[in-house]
Parts: sequence; structure tokens; C-alpha cells
Amino acid sequence: MKNIISSIRSKTLLAASIVCLSACTGDFDELNTNNNTPSTGTADLFLPHGIQSAVDIQSGGSLGMDIGEGFSQHWARIQYTDIDQYTVSSDVYTAGWQGLYIESLADYQRIFKISQETGNTNYQAVAVILRSWVFSMLTDIYGDIPYTDALQGLEGKLLPTYNAQKDVYAGLIAELKTAGESINVANTTMPVAGDILFNGDMLKWKKFANTLSLKILSRMIDKADSPINVKTEITRILSDPTKYPVLTSVSDNIQLNYLDATNNQNPVNVNRKTRDDHRVSATIINKMLQLNDARLPVYANKPLKRSVYTGVPNGLSSTAASKLGLDSTSKVGDYFVAPTAPGVIMTYAELLFLKAEFAYKGVTITGDAATNYAAAITASFAQYKLAAPTDYIAANALKAGADGFTQIMEQKWIALYGQGLEAWTEYRRTGIPALKTPTLNTNQNVLPTRLPYPGSEESLNYDNFSAALAKQGGKNDMKLKLWFAK
Repeated sequence: MKNIISSIRSKTLLAASIVCLSACTGDFDELNTNNNTPSTGTADLFLPHGIQSAVDIQSGGSLGMDIGEGFSQHWARIQYTDIDQYTVSSDVYTAGWQGLYIESLADYQRIFKISQETGNTNYQAVAVILRSWVFSMLTDIYGDIPYTDALQGLEGKLLPTYNAQKDVYAGLIAELKTAGESINVANTTMPVAGDILFNGDMLKWKKFANTLSLKILSRMIDKADSPINVKTEITRILSDPTKYPVLTSVSDNIQLNYLDATNNQNPVNVNRKTRDDHRVSATIINKMLQLNDARLPVYANKPLKRSVYTGVPNGLSSTAASKLGLDSTSKVGDYFVAPTAPGVIMTYAELLFLKAEFAYKGVTITGDAATNYAAAITASFAQYKLAAPTDYIAANALKAGADGFTQIMEQKWIALYGQGLEAWTEYRRTGIPALKTPTLNTNQNVLPTRLPYPGSEESLNYDNFSAALAKQGGKNDMKLKLWFAK
């Protein structure tokens, strides 16, 4: 991975470059020119930071660790438990919004513009794919968002309107189709340098575009008012693997492989160097113990003072949580807190669960629901270099009808451990598994349905902010149901 420090330094130097006044005379210009300072930016200066900033936000910080892992009840707080009771400070939802728009999306937009100017269509496709991924995260978290008007501040559009969630999803599907089709895998004259995700492998970028499209389509599949024909789009992708390749094995998992080097370590590992606030939730530990699930030793550690896995219930008071004891409760497994733990964006297991759901819902191109479901579980085990026990697969064989759909989504929830934001979204979309709100909560016994827009939107973009809330039919709170859940 390219060291992110060098990318940030280059960007800082670029922004700070000063052009000498034309009135300078003699050798002054030559003597005062720093040959180590770039006068123009290239895409490879922005790509590493653009990728890592988004993965860091998704995987670490309060957005990843407390909202994602906490609200999905994969993790629970054992210290400073307010956020586990749904008391979310404005700093949390502001950081997610601003980080993704101002850091990640801004980098992708710079790459997009540079690639247009240089004619590098591969770079342009990469920018669109990354941009689509981050926009999908933003709408999953907040609902309606600035999309078509976003990222146009330099063009004078400072007060962007909000697009309805369904229109954001439809727009992303169209953009991903165009981006994926435009990639030239064999063209070595358009290399993608600075690619810390796939090292310039353009086939993997095509797979990212199409697999991400399937995930976005799953948000729309049950909606009668979808702007596009969802089943037709799923069939388009899965019926032509040459033109629209998707993930085909665990080795295709889309993830940022962090390094054990300063500024390149997994953000959860960085957090654990000074904090010890999280434990594995009792919800998932109890479920995995019930299933005798062999992934549990990877997901959780046994407590120092106990011989059995012991989860922490979500939403305890600080006093009640502390009484459980830091050494008597299960920490998050070593795999997930290592400096080199991958920041996972999408997995082969996730794709197979999508195909199982699509098959269950009558999309014939996806094959057999039970076959995809069993393969998804197997892929989830393989992700951790484990063989899925045959008796486990047999004991959890897919049932008919609604019970089968519940199984698909429960197993997907287990497999999404470490991808908390996605697990939270899938719960909000399907209501599975049947998570219970903590007894102590500040959201009127509602497991949060979204995060509020930050106060900066209300103060700086009030008219569009207000119109967006009015169209969604609710207040700027964590009880407003998003389009995909209505």
C-alpha cells in the first residue's frame, strides 16, 4: 500500500503552492522555485487517500464501531455506554457526513476531472465506482442526500438539492453500468497508479462495479415504486459474466489490506491502542453458541477470567456494564483488531447471500436459493480459512417459505460481522434478525432507522434540507424510516 502520508503531503503542498507575481525580475523566480513541490495534481496523488479515508470511516471511528457494529448488535459498549443506548452526539453523524463528502468524494471528483482532461477512461471509471460506493453508503445511512448537485462547489453550486433515495439508487445503477462497460482491462496505456485496493487490476474494478450494483438492487427489489425494473437489471448483470463479471471466489473479496505501519493500520487496531470500550454483543454470541458456530472463536475471545464466551447485552448503564468486568467478558476477536485486519467493503459470501435472496424472490437467473445459501455460508467460513462443517450446513439447511428467508438473512447477519454498517442496513431493510432494543434507550424503543443530517445542513442549506425532510415525511431524527424500509 502506498503510504498515505505521502499522498496527504503532496495534496497539502499542492494546495499551498504560491505562484510568484509577474513583476519579479532577474533570477528571483528561478531561485525561489521549489522543485519538489508539484504545480499540478495527478490522479495517483488523490486515489490512496480517497480509498483509505472512506474505508477508515466505514470500518473505524464511532460510525463504524458504534453505529454499525453497535446498532447491528455485533458489538456492545462496556464503557461509556450512552451511544449503545442510542444517545448519539452530533459529532458522530457530522463526522460521517463531512468525512465522506469532504474527504473521500472530493478526492474522487478530483480524479474524475483529471482523468477527463488526460483521457484516461480507466481512472475515470475507478472514480465513478468509488463515488457510487460512497454515495450508496451515505443514502443508506441518512436517507435522501445531495447527489446530482453534490461536488459542484467549484462550479458555483453551493446549495445542492437533495435527491430521493430511490432516485439515488437508480442513478448509481446507471453510473456503475457505464463505468464498468468503459473499463479496458487489456489497455496498458491507461494504468491506474496509486491503487491501494486492487493494484491496478481493472478486472477487479469491473467486478466491484457489478457486485456493488447487485447490492444496490437488493435495496430496491421489494419496492413497487422503484424507478427501474430491478429484476431486469439483475438479469442483465448475471446473464453475461463476460461483459458484467462479478465476484467468483473468496479471493475476490473487496477489501483494503492494511499494513502494520504508522498511518496505514486498521482503525480498530489504532483505537485499541488507547481504548477498551467494546465487547462482543450477547446477541450474536448467544446465537452462535446456539448454532454451535465454529466462527465464534474468530469473532470473539474468551474472557481472561472465564472459560466460556460471554457477551455483553447492548445498552446497559455504565454501572451495570462495569459490574460485568472487563476481564470477564469477551473482547472482539484478535483477527478483527490486528493492525493488518482488512477493511472489508464487499465479500463473495455477501454476493451469494444476495443471489439466494434474489432466487427466493423469483429471479430465475440467480439459480437455486438453497444452493446459493449453502455456498454463502461456506464462503463465509472460508473467509477466515475455516472449512464449513458438513453437519453445520445440514443442521441449517434452507427451509421452505418465509422461514427460509429468515434463515438467509440471519446467516447473512452472522457473516456480516466486521461490516457493521451493512448489517445495520440489512436489518433495517428486512427486520431480520429480530433484534430487541435495549431496555435503556433514548429513541422511544425504536432501534435507530437512520442518522440525522448534521446541523451544518440546517444552517447552511436550510431550504433544501427542509424540503428533503418534508418529502420523507418526518423529522430529522433516528425514527424516520427510509424508503427501502417503508
